[in-house]
Order: sequence, then structure tokens, then C-alpha cells
Amino acid sequence: MHWNNPKRKGNDMSRSEIKDWIVMSLSFGTILLLFVITLGDFYVAMENSREISKDVINLLSMSITGIVGIIAGFISGKNAADQAKQQSEAQQGK
Repeated sequence: MHWNNPKRKGNDMSRSEIKDWIVMSLSFGTILLLFVITLGDFYVAMENSREISKDVINLLSMSITGIVGIIAGFISGKNAADQAKQQSEAQQGK
């Protein structure tokens, strides 16, 4: 399968769009998993009349930090690639 085939039409996605979709799905999937874990621990804590686990709170804080880092790295890498592409196009135009 060739991604950059100009003869292809329809809803075919480019490599950049596929990478965007993968990062977005991983981020949303991780956030959904954290939401389920948190709700589960809150429910168990309410049923057993105990405190909310500090391990779950620690997991949430570390995971959110990680997700922000992954998204920030993806965005900065994408911006750097766009700038490099613009620079190479400008040099070829001279």
C-alpha cells in the first residue's frame, strides 16, 4: 500500500493524519481507563466505608502528567517537522 499515491481518492488518510489519530486515540483511551479505575475505587470506598486509596490518586496525578508530556512532545515534534518542511521548500524555491 502506498500512502502518497495521488491517484487514490476517497477517505484515505495520509501518514500525518494516521499519526494524529493514533496519538488522539491513545490519549483518550488512557483517560477513559483512568476514569474507570477512579470510579471503581470510589465505588469500592463508598461500599466499604473506607478512604479513597492514595495509590489511585497517585496513579491519576502521574498519568495526567505523562499524558500531557506525550501530547506536548507530539505537538512540538509536529511543529518542528512543519518548520523544516517550509524551510526546505523555501530553499528549493530560490
